[in-house]
Amino acid sequence: MTDTSGEITNPKFRMWLRPDGIVQLVWEPGVAIRLDDAIASTDAMRTLLDGRPRPLLVDAHATGAVDKLARTEYARHSDLVSAVGLIVSTPLSRMTGNFFLRVTKPESLTQLFDDEASAAAWLIDFVP
Repeated sequence: MTDTSGEITNPKFRMWLRPDGIVQLVWEPGVAIRLDDAIASTDAMRTLLDGRPRPLLVDAHATGAVDKLARTEYARHSDLVSAVGLIVSTPLSRMTGNFFLRVTKPESLTQLFDDEASAAAWLIDFVP
């Protein structure tokens, strides 16, 4: 569901296009990401885009596991993003992020960060 500010909300995440041109995705704490969540978040991103890939800042610092079908779904949609910055601030989320990168081998350049400012500073170079 898109509200008047352009933010797309879902029971498990929020997503919006920031003024700097970066798409931001924030997952609810403790969420285990499944196939239906991956489909919902890629559909939301497609809604926000103007037909060009954009950098994606994902706040995944408190999420649970990302299942194999969800990882496969994300890999299928690498055309939506020019780069991905994953915020991971706990040992569990860093482990999940590293696992995701090793297993999925995303086509889009992807890096892990400890905070939003560092991720955004890196991603700004990928804004069309």
